[in-house]
Amino acid sequence: MKTRNGRLVEARFADVSFSMIRACFKNYEEDGKFYIEMYSYNPDDPSKEVREILEEFPQYQLEKNYHDFNKSEEWKWRMYNTFLERGDEILAYIDSGIEPTIQEAKPINLENIVGISDNAEDFFKLKLEIFELQEVKSSKDRAWKASMRKATSTLELLSLLNEVYQTSDSE
Repeated sequence: MKTRNGRLVEARFADVSFSMIRACFKNYEEDGKFYIEMYSYNPDDPSKEVREILEEFPQYQLEKNYHDFNKSEEWKWRMYNTFLERGDEILAYIDSGIEPTIQEAKPINLENIVGISDNAEDFFKLKLEIFELQEVKSSKDRAWKASMRKATSTLELLSLLNEVYQTSDSE
């Protein structure tokens, strides 16, 4: 749809009763600015402009866009309130100049699984995670738990863990 204000790029209902349509146009030819126009919507007798909007954005799409917009606004409102509640912490972190580190996820393959034991911190975290499993917590076999604590490789640790599952399957 093209009007004096440009080409239609987005449309949604503007109110909960779905009686108004908010249409966003971009003027590519003159200044590239966006323009918003509101249209009254009567499903029984839509105006010419509304029919043209409905050709590009059917009613279900206008409803979906309305709900998506409100969901996005609600999320922004929650983030804003979080910022207000924790603003001092957030600003202190930003002002500290600390660069956040993003750890790239490693693909799951045998080489990376075996390599976990090469990193003492990661291997320790794996052992902690294993000892939090209900099967391990409830086991009374102290020698087995001790051998898991003393394991020096990922495969050794996982084979010892497998014993608890083998035992529970046979019982």
